[in-house]
Amino acid sequence: MTKRRGVTEKTRQQKLQRLQKLFVHMLPTLHVIIIRKEMKGEREGSEHEQDNLHGQDVDIGEDMLPEQEERNIEKERRENEKKEMERRDKERREKERREKREERREKREREKREREKEKERRERDRREKDKEQEENEMMKARVKKKFRVLHLANKMLDASTKQPSTNLPLTTSTSSPSDNDNYRLIDEEMKCLFLRTRNPPDHAFDKITQKIFGHDAYQSVAKSINERYRKSFSDYRYQLKNVLSTLVKEFRQIVESGYTESSDPTDEEVNNFISREVVLKRILSRYVSAIDFTKLSETSLDKLIEFSRKCFKIVWVETESANIKEKVKKLDVITEDLEIPSRSGRNIASSLKLHLFS
Repeated sequence: MTKRRGVTEKTRQQKLQRLQKLFVHMLPTLHVIIIRKEMKGEREGSEHEQDNLHGQDVDIGEDMLPEQEERNIEKERRENEKKEMERRDKERREKERREKREERREKREREKREREKEKERRERDRREKDKEQEENEMMKARVKKKFRVLHLANKMLDASTKQPSTNLPLTTSTSSPSDNDNYRLIDEEMKCLFLRTRNPPDHAFDKITQKIFGHDAYQSVAKSINERYRKSFSDYRYQLKNVLSTLVKEFRQIVESGYTESSDPTDEEVNNFISREVVLKRILSRYVSAIDFTKLSETSLDKLIEFSRKCFKIVWVETESANIKEKVKKLDVITEDLEIPSRSGRNIASSLKLHLFS
């Protein structure tokens, strides 16, 4: 009971304080009302009305004040919520802007790294090509020099062994093909050999040189010729990789334009893109010119097409020249047993046994 009385007393004190504050706020309004009533000659009535109004205001103030406070609190709560939402939206937008800036920065850095990597790869390929061309030029110069020396030595030998007397019978000898013919023939056979294997064994060069020029492998002239065509094979491999890289770029453009369903080519897409015509006119055009197509079997041609398509898949995935070379080398198993008839009809490359101990 004491507790309830204490609570009631406290509540009454709070209400009294609120009424005092309300009365202070209402005084200016009451003062104006009193003045107006006096001007109309109704001072006594106004005083009575003032007492009534004061009583009503007290009652109304006691009832309406909690509602006003609740409205003020609700209004303040809504304003705080609005400010909080605005603050969160601002933070979210700022976070999104930071993320976008970070993404653009990472994208620029990634593109920069890719450009630098591509530049390094091109520079490396250019150096390799320049080195191979320089070595080929040096080898050609050495071969020409040795042939000039050999030709001069043969002339000197003929002059020293020529009989001055006309009484002795003159011997006649059949003339061998010219050096130019022999070099055209060996170029043809080397291209046929390249279609069988991109990495032929040393005895393959020795055998072709011996059959065309008649030089044994231990002779310096034969060694020079073999070294020259080893360099030619390096050039053949380089040109093959370049053609395949160009085709890969063309196919990537097709992928980016949305004409394929996935970023990685399927077997069907590769077969359609690397057609027989593309193989003969672009990928192997440099080498098939040495083939007698009237004698080339359909099976051999299908194997060459299969080899070309697998090379394309390797270059699609790999970017390093060393990795491409090693993986293409493993594809020799597809073509090394093929019969590649040469246009001359000599068929030296086709008759070679590449693996002597197999």
